[in-house]
Amino acid sequence: MTDVQDFGKRFGDFVRGILGPGRFGEAVFEHDAGAEGEIRGFLAQLQAAFSRGDIDYIVSTLADEFTTYELVAVDGRPIAIREKAKMREYLTTLFPSSSETQAKTIAATQVVATSTMGLINEEGDVVITHADTTKEHQPLRSSALAIRTKDGWRWRHWHMSEAGPRFRVNAGGIPIDANGDVIPGARVVVEGGVGRVVIDRPDGGGGQGGPGTSPQD
Repeated sequence: MTDVQDFGKRFGDFVRGILGPGRFGEAVFEHDAGAEGEIRGFLAQLQAAFSRGDIDYIVSTLADEFTTYELVAVDGRPIAIREKAKMREYLTTLFPSSSETQAKTIAATQVVATSTMGLINEEGDVVITHADTTKEHQPLRSSALAIRTKDGWRWRHWHMSEAGPRFRVNAGGIPIDANGDVIPGARVVVEGGVGRVVIDRPDGGGGQGGPGTSPQD
């Protein structure tokens, strides 16, 4: 049995377990609390590596057959990466310059695990602090699939998507536009760890907005 066939068999067992009896036979999902704890710790280590820009560690956590759907750092367009060398190349463009810092506040909202495989859902924010103390936020949602290999847990797949528009704030946390000017009536609201910009209307109401937008009528 090849690695791909073995992964397919394990993933089929995993899916049958989630769907339950009556769909694909009598498979029963057997949650492994120990595996869940290990995967949560594995995820925390990954997020810490992203915060310190540790490319070597990040690449070392990938399975031999790996796919990720990522957002390009500059314009937010999604891309697919299927090779470790390409992932390393992407990471060298992802992290900020030496005058900037990056922090990920993404946390697991759900982990479903067996002894050999785990599915993780995450929500949160990536924040880049610039030299002038302004901050750029990219709210994100993601899912990841971890598999247990002979070398321990490895990531088989990531899927990253926007949870909301990218926005910037000044040192006081007030939303600003691309020119650094304060957006009138704008404030940041955080729900479930994901931030977004709300622009208050003169009548006291508020609507979702983003940098450069105007108060809603």
